[in-house]
Amino acid sequence: MTTTRTRRTVFHVSMRDGKWIVTRERRPDGEYDAFETKDEAVARARGEARQQLPSQVKVHRADGSLDSEFTYGADPFPPEG
Repeated sequence: MTTTRTRRTVFHVSMRDGKWIVTRERRPDGEYDAFETKDEAVARARGEARQQLPSQVKVHRADGSLDSEFTYGADPFPPEG
């Protein structure tokens, strides 16, 4: 029997040109509005993610390193063991 794995929609919050932006993986038009604060961008990304289950938000620091992440819905790739 073949099973189909649902891909998780992944959003990133990162800094670009002094603004916090939200992008969506694997979408050329995935960039959303730029925000003045990281909190505003995270709120936008989390709101979008809640509407597109299963999904994940990866929040980056200004230097690009991963700060935190939020996962919504059933994880299509749960850890084994």
